[in-house]
Amino acid sequence: MAGKKPRRSRSLTLGVLLIVLAGIWCIFKLSSGGGAHISGATNEERVQYIETFGWNAAPVPSSVEEVRIPSRFDEAYTQYNALQKEQGFDLMKYRACFAKKYTYEITNFDGADPVVPICANLLVIDGEIIGADISSSEANGLVTVLAKK
Repeated sequence: MAGKKPRRSRSLTLGVLLIVLAGIWCIFKLSSGGGAHISGATNEERVQYIETFGWNAAPVPSSVEEVRIPSRFDEAYTQYNALQKEQGFDLMKYRACFAKKYTYEITNFDGADPVVPICANLLVIDGEIIGADISSSEANGLVTVLAKK
């Protein structure tokens, strides 16, 4: 009987330790952005994501380019990242990384100049949308969140 008591105590200690470790792992995953991931691996997923905000997007991107998120943010990129944070994104996590930038023309933007297209831009890394905006192609033009205001 004396031999069974330490075994039960070890099992209990091991169980508590596993529960604590599982809790720490969950906290780490939630705090490191392990929450919702937005898939943008396919053209259909990207267009569908844009359209969930009420925009009519062209069926294919007008451009696809590789962009590098800077390792140090200047004032302009700090402001751009603030816009991303409004939407639940944070580009700070992706400093010095390369992303694909998909640009889709928007056909239902109220008050748009017919000469200057309004576009939705999606930043994608490893099939996951990490950033998005609505912008015009003119210098000092519109840049705003994807959600309609």
